[in-house]
Amino acid sequence: MTGAPIPTRVGANGPPPAHESITPETARALLTDQFPELSGLKLGTRFDGWDMVTYRLGESLALRIPRVQAAVTSLATEVRWLSELSPGWSFPHPRIEQVGTPGRGYPWPWAVVSYVPGGTADALPLAADAGVDLGLALAQVHSPAPDDAPVNKEQSVRMTERADDVAWALAQLSDARGPAGERVDARAASAIWSAAMAAAEPTQRLWCHADAHGSNILSDGGAFAGIIDWGKMAVGDRAVDLGFLYTAMAPGGAEVALATYRDATRCDDPNLESRARGIALNKCLMWATLDRPANVTMAWRGLNSLAVTS
Repeated sequence: MTGAPIPTRVGANGPPPAHESITPETARALLTDQFPELSGLKLGTRFDGWDMVTYRLGESLALRIPRVQAAVTSLATEVRWLSELSPGWSFPHPRIEQVGTPGRGYPWPWAVVSYVPGGTADALPLAADAGVDLGLALAQVHSPAPDDAPVNKEQSVRMTERADDVAWALAQLSDARGPAGERVDARAASAIWSAAMAAAEPTQRLWCHADAHGSNILSDGGAFAGIIDWGKMAVGDRAVDLGFLYTAMAPGGAEVALATYRDATRCDDPNLESRARGIALNKCLMWATLDRPANVTMAWRGLNSLAVTS
């Protein structure tokens, strides 16, 4: 993005620093101590997400190591609920293979998971026709959630609770330009937001991935290759996951996924598309203010797909 720096909200520039004990040497030592049968496998390059450090382990596994204490809850969510909910899913997703304990100066639990091949759709967006497979995958995820399902403080919220962020981000982006020199069309964005605010809230309690943006959706040459990083899964509106798809797909792809999803679930909610587009707008506007290239790329991709740029 060009132009003057955009002010950001406190803590919004990127993930917090990782615990200093997380190194390849510590990861290898934890494996040697706790799962010696895996200790001879090659340890891959470190990748830092918002919550987790990930190392590929051999050809078919990966390590998931919480970067900060707040991410320990995410790992616990993934270990419990992914294991419980995923056996019937037909799309590629990680499986929990082992759960490790603190040691060697590292203070929290960690996990060994199955590795799902593919490139992340933040850099390799899915083709529009991949929306068919992605819509079918989300239809499997969105099952009824029990009373003890976790709540995601950012995504298990009503549309009205997003309004301040939308207004703030629109103001910050008034002079910003995207990677192709585009600007946010405030009038078009406001029309989408007004429709979302007018849409009736959902009445069902459903499981959601709750973080199904391009960094957690896998692409194989534009084809859908899986969904990873289930630590934020929570009860919520089905429109949350569907709205995130605007960050991961070529123009028109999210609409293909929505149409396929409706057919697969027989969802008759007349407000689904309005809420999904409103949530997409909320996330993309906020991410466009960040100092984090992957998020900024996804933000402008989504804004362009929503047709709120000029």
